Amino acid sequence: MHWITHTATGAAWGYLIGRPLPAFIVCAASHIPLDVLPHHDPDSDIWYVVDSMLGVALIYSIASSKTIGRLDPRRSATCGAIGSALPDVELLRKLFKEVDRKTYLFPTHNETLPQIQTGLFASTVSQASLVTLSLALAAMKMRRELRRSEGSVGCGG
Repeated sequence: MHWITHTATGAAWGYLIGRPLPAFIVCAASHIPLDVLPHHDPDSDIWYVVDSMLGVALIYSIASSKTIGRLDPRRSATCGAIGSALPDVELLRKLFKEVDRKTYLFPTHNETLPQIQTGLFASTVSQASLVTLSLALAAMKMRRELRRSEGSVGCGG
């Protein structure tokens, strides 16, 4: 599964969970089912690096956003994004030296749990659908929170 997919879904799910430590733990664990879903991994190291950079940029954007900070003051979205993306950090080793897959720690990386590869089109559609659904659920919560905060502004006077 692409790093940007892990990061985006982790951010959305972390925000939905609303508590940093549970968000981090649940989203780190979510890496397994996302990796097990049929997908197409980048074919070359350059695409893996680009994908990783997009994921890091998304984490930075979430962590530094004042708007997200107001809606998610505990930074659960950031914790979820980091938790979901963290297992893929071990894959960066392959950029610097030849790596035997069996030496990876994470079960979907060391072939303990299989990853099913699919075509690029099917992978793109499934990952985009997963990210869209996750972000839509988070947007619904954000909208609810905004309505709640707007409703409480005029009270008390």
